[in-house]
Amino acid sequence: MEYIDAIQSAQSIEEVVEAAEQFAKVLGFDYVSYIHRPHTPFAEPKLTIRSTYPKAWQNIYLGQEYFKYDPVVLHVKTSTAPLIWTAEGNFQSIPDLREDMAAFELNFGWCQATRNMAGTSMMSLSRPGEPMSQTEIHTHTPTLMWFTQVFNDALEKLISTASVIDTEVHLTNREIDVMRWTSDGKTSNEISVILGISERTVNFHLNNVMTKLDVNNRVAATVKAISLSLI
Repeated sequence: MEYIDAIQSAQSIEEVVEAAEQFAKVLGFDYVSYIHRPHTPFAEPKLTIRSTYPKAWQNIYLGQEYFKYDPVVLHVKTSTAPLIWTAEGNFQSIPDLREDMAAFELNFGWCQATRNMAGTSMMSLSRPGEPMSQTEIHTHTPTLMWFTQVFNDALEKLISTASVIDTEVHLTNREIDVMRWTSDGKTSNEISVILGISERTVNFHLNNVMTKLDVNNRVAATVKAISLSLI
Protein backbone atom coordinates (compact mmCIF):
# COMPACT_ATOMS: atom_id res chain seq x y z
CA MET A 1 0.00 0.00 0.00
CA GLU A 2 2.89 2.39 0.67
CA TYR A 3 3.82 2.25 -3.02
CA ILE A 4 0.31 3.27 -4.05
CA ASP A 5 0.40 6.14 -1.55
CA ALA A 6 3.77 7.19 -2.97
CA ILE A 7 2.38 7.19 -6.51
CA GLN A 8 -0.71 9.18 -5.57
CA SER A 9 1.28 11.77 -3.59
CA ALA A 10 4.16 12.09 -6.07
CA GLN A 11 5.06 15.61 -7.13
CA SER A 12 6.98 14.68 -10.28
CA ILE A 13 6.87 12.13 -13.08
CA GLU A 14 10.18 10.71 -11.86
CA GLU A 15 8.71 10.04 -8.41
CA VAL A 16 5.72 8.24 -9.95
CA VAL A 17 7.94 6.04 -12.11
CA GLU A 18 10.29 5.27 -9.21
CA ALA A 19 7.39 4.19 -6.97
CA ALA A 20 5.91 2.14 -9.82
CA GLU A 21 9.25 0.39 -10.36
CA GLN A 22 9.43 -0.58 -6.69
CA PHE A 23 5.86 -1.89 -6.73
CA ALA A 24 6.55 -3.84 -9.92
CA LYS A 25 9.53 -5.53 -8.26
CA VAL A 26 7.34 -6.57 -5.35
CA LEU A 27 5.14 -8.34 -7.91
CA GLY A 28 8.14 -10.04 -9.50
CA PHE A 29 8.94 -7.77 -12.46
CA ASP A 30 12.22 -6.02 -13.24
CA TYR A 31 11.07 -3.27 -15.58
CA VAL A 32 8.10 -1.00 -16.12
CA SER A 33 7.25 1.22 -19.08
CA TYR A 34 4.47 3.68 -19.83
CA ILE A 35 3.33 5.03 -23.20
CA HIS A 36 0.60 7.64 -23.59
CA ARG A 37 -0.91 8.41 -26.99
CA PRO A 38 -3.31 11.37 -27.18
CA HIS A 39 -6.39 11.03 -29.39
CA THR A 40 -5.17 13.77 -31.69
CA PRO A 41 -3.32 14.48 -33.88
CA PHE A 42 -3.77 11.14 -35.64
CA ALA A 43 -0.98 11.29 -38.24
CA GLU A 44 1.86 12.21 -35.88
CA PRO A 45 0.71 11.86 -32.28
CA LYS A 46 2.99 13.18 -29.57
CA LEU A 47 3.85 10.10 -27.56
CA THR A 48 4.78 10.37 -23.90
CA ILE A 49 7.15 7.54 -22.94
CA ARG A 50 8.58 6.76 -19.52
CA SER A 51 10.58 3.60 -18.87
CA THR A 52 12.91 1.91 -16.40
CA TYR A 53 14.21 -0.43 -19.11
CA PRO A 54 17.97 -0.28 -19.81
CA LYS A 55 18.83 2.95 -21.61
CA ALA A 56 20.56 1.04 -24.40
CA TRP A 57 17.35 -0.92 -25.03
CA GLN A 58 15.26 2.25 -25.05
CA ASN A 59 17.58 3.78 -27.67
CA ILE A 60 17.29 0.69 -29.87
CA TYR A 61 13.51 0.48 -29.47
CA LEU A 62 12.95 4.12 -30.39
CA GLY A 63 15.71 4.27 -33.00
CA GLN A 64 14.31 1.26 -34.87
CA GLU A 65 10.76 2.56 -34.36
CA TYR A 66 9.72 -0.83 -33.04
CA PHE A 67 6.65 0.76 -31.47
CA LYS A 68 5.11 0.78 -34.96
CA TYR A 69 5.23 -3.04 -35.14
CA ASP A 70 5.36 -4.14 -31.50
CA PRO A 71 2.56 -6.74 -31.04
CA VAL A 72 2.02 -5.51 -27.49
CA VAL A 73 1.45 -1.95 -28.69
CA LEU A 74 -0.82 -3.17 -31.50
CA HIS A 75 -2.83 -5.16 -28.96
CA VAL A 76 -3.58 -2.17 -26.73
CA LYS A 77 -4.77 -0.14 -29.73
CA THR A 78 -7.80 -2.41 -29.99
CA SER A 79 -8.26 -3.89 -26.53
CA THR A 80 -8.16 -2.98 -22.87
CA ALA A 81 -7.88 -6.64 -21.89
CA PRO A 82 -4.59 -7.47 -20.16
CA LEU A 83 -2.02 -9.22 -22.32
CA ILE A 84 0.43 -11.74 -20.90
CA TRP A 85 3.23 -12.05 -23.42
CA THR A 86 6.38 -14.04 -24.08
CA ALA A 87 9.15 -13.09 -26.48
CA GLU A 88 8.97 -16.48 -28.19
CA GLY A 89 5.19 -16.60 -28.37
CA ASN A 90 4.19 -13.06 -29.34
CA PHE A 91 7.16 -11.76 -31.32
CA GLN A 92 7.83 -14.58 -33.79
CA SER A 93 6.70 -12.50 -36.76
CA ILE A 94 9.25 -9.76 -35.97
CA PRO A 95 12.61 -11.56 -35.72
CA ASP A 96 14.67 -8.36 -35.49
CA LEU A 97 12.69 -7.13 -32.51
CA ARG A 98 12.73 -10.57 -30.87
CA GLU A 99 16.50 -10.82 -31.34
CA ASP A 100 17.08 -7.40 -29.78
CA MET A 101 14.79 -8.29 -26.88
CA ALA A 102 16.74 -11.50 -26.29
CA ALA A 103 19.97 -9.52 -26.00
CA PHE A 104 18.45 -7.70 -23.01
CA GLU A 105 16.65 -10.78 -21.66
CA LEU A 106 13.22 -9.22 -22.10
CA ASN A 107 11.53 -12.58 -22.16
CA PHE A 108 8.21 -12.37 -20.32
CA GLY A 109 5.75 -9.63 -19.54
CA TRP A 110 2.31 -8.28 -18.84
CA CYS A 111 0.64 -5.18 -20.20
CA GLN A 112 -2.58 -3.27 -19.68
CA ALA A 113 -4.18 -0.43 -21.59
CA THR A 114 -6.48 2.29 -20.29
CA ARG A 115 -8.56 4.71 -22.33
CA ASN A 116 -10.10 7.99 -21.27
CA MET A 117 -10.79 11.50 -22.52
CA ALA A 118 -7.07 12.29 -22.79
CA GLY A 119 -6.12 9.31 -24.95
CA THR A 120 -4.83 5.76 -24.66
CA SER A 121 -2.16 4.71 -22.19
CA MET A 122 -0.25 1.46 -21.87
CA MET A 123 1.71 0.11 -18.94
CA SER A 124 3.96 -2.86 -19.53
CA LEU A 125 5.95 -4.91 -17.02
CA SER A 126 8.65 -7.40 -17.98
CA ARG A 127 11.30 -9.69 -16.55
CA PRO A 128 14.01 -12.07 -17.77
CA GLY A 129 13.14 -14.99 -15.47
CA GLU A 130 10.14 -17.28 -15.53
CA PRO A 131 6.83 -16.88 -17.39
CA MET A 132 3.81 -16.00 -15.28
CA SER A 133 2.28 -19.11 -13.76
CA GLN A 134 -1.47 -19.65 -13.71
CA THR A 135 -1.46 -19.09 -9.96
CA GLU A 136 0.45 -15.84 -10.40
CA ILE A 137 -1.90 -14.70 -13.15
CA HIS A 138 -4.96 -15.45 -11.04
CA THR A 139 -3.49 -13.75 -7.98
CA HIS A 140 -1.86 -10.68 -9.50
CA THR A 141 -4.06 -9.69 -12.47
CA PRO A 142 -6.68 -7.78 -10.42
CA THR A 143 -3.89 -5.99 -8.53
CA LEU A 144 -2.06 -5.15 -11.74
CA MET A 145 -5.19 -3.76 -13.39
CA TRP A 146 -5.89 -1.57 -10.37
CA PHE A 147 -2.23 -0.56 -10.19
CA THR A 148 -2.28 0.47 -13.87
CA GLN A 149 -5.24 2.78 -13.29
CA VAL A 150 -3.64 4.42 -10.26
CA PHE A 151 -0.33 4.78 -12.10
CA ASN A 152 -2.00 6.23 -15.19
CA ASP A 153 -4.13 8.70 -13.22
CA ALA A 154 -1.09 9.98 -11.33
CA LEU A 155 0.96 10.48 -14.49
CA GLU A 156 -1.83 12.22 -16.40
CA LYS A 157 -2.08 14.80 -13.63
CA LEU A 158 1.60 15.60 -14.11
CA ILE A 159 1.88 15.40 -17.88
CA SER A 160 0.66 18.51 -19.64
CA THR A 161 -0.67 17.66 -23.10
CA ALA A 162 -3.03 19.32 -25.53
CA SER A 163 -5.40 16.39 -25.08
CA VAL A 164 -5.68 17.02 -21.36
CA ILE A 165 -6.53 20.65 -22.03
CA ASP A 166 -9.05 19.58 -24.64
CA THR A 167 -11.08 17.72 -22.02
CA GLU A 168 -12.16 21.13 -20.74
CA VAL A 169 -13.90 21.96 -24.04
CA HIS A 170 -17.68 22.22 -23.83
CA LEU A 171 -20.08 22.42 -26.77
CA THR A 172 -23.52 23.96 -26.65
CA ASN A 173 -26.55 21.80 -27.41
CA ARG A 174 -26.90 23.36 -30.84
CA GLU A 175 -23.22 22.85 -31.62
CA ILE A 176 -23.61 19.19 -30.65
CA ASP A 177 -26.63 18.86 -32.95
CA VAL A 178 -24.70 20.36 -35.84
CA MET A 179 -21.65 18.18 -35.23
CA ARG A 180 -23.70 15.00 -34.96
CA TRP A 181 -25.24 15.60 -38.36
CA THR A 182 -21.84 16.63 -39.73
CA SER A 183 -20.41 13.33 -38.51
CA ASP A 184 -23.12 11.57 -40.56
CA GLY A 185 -21.82 13.31 -43.69
CA LYS A 186 -24.53 15.94 -44.01
CA THR A 187 -23.72 19.24 -45.73
CA SER A 188 -24.41 22.60 -44.14
CA ASN A 189 -27.44 23.00 -46.39
CA GLU A 190 -28.83 19.59 -45.43
CA ILE A 191 -28.28 20.29 -41.74
CA SER A 192 -30.07 23.63 -42.04
CA VAL A 193 -33.13 21.86 -43.41
CA ILE A 194 -33.03 19.13 -40.74
CA LEU A 195 -32.64 21.60 -37.85
CA GLY A 196 -34.87 24.31 -39.31
CA ILE A 197 -32.18 26.99 -39.20
CA SER A 198 -30.34 28.91 -41.89
CA GLU A 199 -27.23 27.56 -43.58
CA ARG A 200 -25.40 30.63 -42.34
CA THR A 201 -26.29 29.70 -38.76
CA VAL A 202 -25.06 26.15 -39.30
CA ASN A 203 -21.72 27.46 -40.53
CA PHE A 204 -21.60 29.85 -37.57
CA HIS A 205 -21.87 26.91 -35.16
CA LEU A 206 -19.33 24.90 -37.14
CA ASN A 207 -16.84 27.75 -36.98
CA ASN A 208 -17.38 28.05 -33.23
CA VAL A 209 -16.66 24.35 -32.79
CA MET A 210 -13.52 24.55 -34.93
CA THR A 211 -12.29 27.45 -32.82
CA LYS A 212 -12.97 25.62 -29.56
CA LEU A 213 -11.20 22.48 -30.80
CA ASP A 214 -8.35 24.41 -32.44
CA VAL A 215 -8.75 22.79 -35.86
CA ASN A 216 -9.02 24.19 -39.39
CA ASN A 217 -11.86 22.25 -41.03
CA ARG A 218 -15.03 20.32 -40.31
CA VAL A 219 -13.42 16.92 -40.90
CA ALA A 220 -10.79 17.54 -38.23
CA ALA A 221 -13.48 18.99 -35.95
CA THR A 222 -15.62 15.88 -36.36
CA VAL A 223 -12.75 13.49 -35.68
CA LYS A 224 -11.62 15.42 -32.63
CA ALA A 225 -15.13 15.83 -31.22
CA ILE A 226 -15.72 12.08 -31.52
CA SER A 227 -12.32 11.29 -29.98
CA LEU A 228 -13.10 13.49 -27.01
CA SER A 229 -16.62 12.04 -26.65
CA LEU A 230 -18.17 15.47 -27.18
CA ILE A 231 -20.76 14.10 -29.59
